[in-house]
Amino acid sequence: MSPVTLLGVGATFGLLVGLGVFAGVLADKAAGTSPLLALLGTLVGIVLGGAAAYVVIRPYTRSSTAKPAPARPDDDVRSDTR
Repeated sequence: MSPVTLLGVGATFGLLVGLGVFAGVLADKAAGTSPLLALLGTLVGIVLGGAAAYVVIRPYTRSSTAKPAPARPDDDVRSDTR
């Protein structure tokens, strides 16, 4: 993952959180509910920023070259011992 991609993820996260706070403050001024909607907007921004980061980072966490080991019977443990 390149540094530019990481900077983009950080910038997107920050932008979404900032937009959530901004929208919450505007809604608070309109509704007269001082911190409530700003906090809700912040929470929504954090969730959306996390989802956006997940979408970008997830393909880098998948390993397409790794194959699972084949299942083998356990030679040490036997239920039919005499």
